[in-house]
Amino acid sequence: MKLKLISFLVLSVLFVQAQTLKKDKNYYVSAIGFWNVENLYDTLNDPKKNDEEFLPEGTKTWTGDRYWVKINHLAKVIAEMGSDATPEGLSILGLCEIENKNCLDDLVKDPQLKSRNYQTVLVEGPDARGVDPGLIYNPKHFKVTKVVTYGILLPYDTAHKTRDQLVVSGSFFGEPLTLIVCHWPSRSGGELKSRPGRIVAAKMARHIADSVTKLDPKNKVIIMGDLNDDPTNESIKDNIKTFGKLENAKDNLYYNPMEPLCKKGIGTLSYQDSWNLFDQTLLNKPLWPDGYKTFEFYKAFVFNKQYLRCDFGNYKGSTFRTYSGESYTAGYSDHFPVYILLVKERN
Repeated sequence: MKLKLISFLVLSVLFVQAQTLKKDKNYYVSAIGFWNVENLYDTLNDPKKNDEEFLPEGTKTWTGDRYWVKINHLAKVIAEMGSDATPEGLSILGLCEIENKNCLDDLVKDPQLKSRNYQTVLVEGPDARGVDPGLIYNPKHFKVTKVVTYGILLPYDTAHKTRDQLVVSGSFFGEPLTLIVCHWPSRSGGELKSRPGRIVAAKMARHIADSVTKLDPKNKVIIMGDLNDDPTNESIKDNIKTFGKLENAKDNLYYNPMEPLCKKGIGTLSYQDSWNLFDQTLLNKPLWPDGYKTFEFYKAFVFNKQYLRCDFGNYKGSTFRTYSGESYTAGYSDHFPVYILLVKERN
């Protein structure tokens, strides 16, 4: 695979954003993101899933028209993410709250995305609501070699089935890359009561990551997802073992570029006028900035354009969601998406 396939960002734009890149060098640029898309269900009843509210006759009155509006809205956002840095847009996007692979296939066939030829990955798991993590990727940029999932057993409720963690490994422009796509247990019932579930999920993600790097220390690993915790919470800070400033880097830790954004008050979802940054990308050492001889982290973003914000009602100023309670509002999602730029020096 030739690196010329990746779009090149004009150096002057890069240099305005950061001082770590050299003025006399050119760089390849790629974007990788994550988004909780808020209940992307089809309109068909699956007897194995608790999807009844998202049916035409269900409480949400989830019709075909509403489904295709949702698909169109999601595609618009995905098409725009990272496109100011690289015209080919996102190389890879992790997602969660997807009912099945057919929904992802419909999404990538939308006219706004079709030319990118995105491929999809989703393995249906045991979640009672029937939603799972998934992945879309540009096959010119990322070649998938392995897909596996890992289940989570909640310590406080062994009968409750939560989302599996999706692990996708492959070759990213010739470099080994593994993505662990997560949707950790929610805070339903209270943050303290539900915390053990997220700690178990965090330990699982870190175990998976360590298993990958034990086989190949040069494998780049991204733990991404809706973690239902902020970057400074115990599950992430103490169990994934993360740091938020590069000057605090230690070999066995994961870099969380979302931590500085969170400390600035930037979030991806809000509750009672308070913002949280639950949607994150955690990076192992081969992705840390170190001369950009391989693809390495450059900058993190919350994609929070004005049209993704609600300008009316109880959620004014917050995310423009598809439903406000049981009322259909024709929005996008109850989460903002996030993405990172990776750059590599161009010889």
